[in-house]
Amino acid sequence: MAEPFVLFDLAAENQQQVMRALAAAMDQEGRLLDQEGYVEDVKSREAQASTAVGMNIATPHAKSVHVKTPSLGFARLAKPIQWDDNEKVDLVFQIAVPSPGQGDLHLKIISSLFRKMVYPEFLEKLRGAERAEEVIGLVGQVS
Repeated sequence: MAEPFVLFDLAAENQQQVMRALAAAMDQEGRLLDQEGYVEDVKSREAQASTAVGMNIATPHAKSVHVKTPSLGFARLAKPIQWDDNEKVDLVFQIAVPSPGQGDLHLKIISSLFRKMVYPEFLEKLRGAERAEEVIGLVGQVS
């Protein structure tokens, strides 16, 4: 998997803007074959069930034919947004995995993130990070 990338203080009003901003960053780094196709796949997955996971975190993701390179993007939002009916979110991990051919890689990434999210100090450090390298160091290998 390619090294994670980080967006700090992302100004967004809703989850669609967050997903689009992270997809645009993935596309800019050459990780997607079709940005709009990938965004539609993420939205379709989100329509099945919310990816808000508690602790003010969301993990939107998609296995998609529009993904070239397995990728993890992180956004710390400038202000929390309403992600679904029940939860506000200020940290977003967005996952892109090529389909077919990557099996359950997205589940391995999510599982690895969840094992770290249970530690309050991990979340505190993410919320206080000032450099992308700090976030990448905290997230580490997640596949």
